[in-house]
Amino acid sequence: MSTEPPVMQRIVTVANILTFARLVLLPVVIVGIATDNGWLAVGAMFAAWVTDLLDGRFARRMNQVETFGKALDSTVDFALIYCLFIAFYAAGRLATYQFAFLYMAMLSILSLQLFLTAIKRGDEVASTRLGKPTGALQYLYLLFLVVLEVLPENSTIDMAHHIYFNILALAIVANTVEIILLMARLSKAPAEPGVA
Repeated sequence: MSTEPPVMQRIVTVANILTFARLVLLPVVIVGIATDNGWLAVGAMFAAWVTDLLDGRFARRMNQVETFGKALDSTVDFALIYCLFIAFYAAGRLATYQFAFLYMAMLSILSLQLFLTAIKRGDEVASTRLGKPTGALQYLYLLFLVVLEVLPENSTIDMAHHIYFNILALAIVANTVEIILLMARLSKAPAEPGVA
């Protein structure tokens, strides 16, 4: 007799509801950006950030850490980050070259995950040594862009923005190269037993 809780009870947890709340907040942030309502964007992004801080803590504290929750968290974060970068670009807040670097980051992460799926290792988390630091830099950059929606223009802030983006662009390029090298190495590796 199984003591495992029913599927819905494992999926509908406080942590997963907090994670899913970020998807509900995403269009609110986008509306704030698109309508030049900076405080709406900042408020919704702050709420999304709080849910990101809390979901994992609740899952661990309530002993509800599940594969589904981890996958949901990373998928929602991916959607949130790149949808908002697209919104910032569409609203004219990012230059084309900046968006190109950010889009390259998205494509490289997706390419690695699709590659792992193609070689029958799709249950592995797509990661590299530089993946987490680069992701953290992107998330902080996104928060910075949202905060810029309410800050007055200022040469010091512009300089900090320029320097930070250059650091982020270097991290994205380095992580993309690492992803390409990892895929090349994995494509030459012998297939695992039982893997077609």
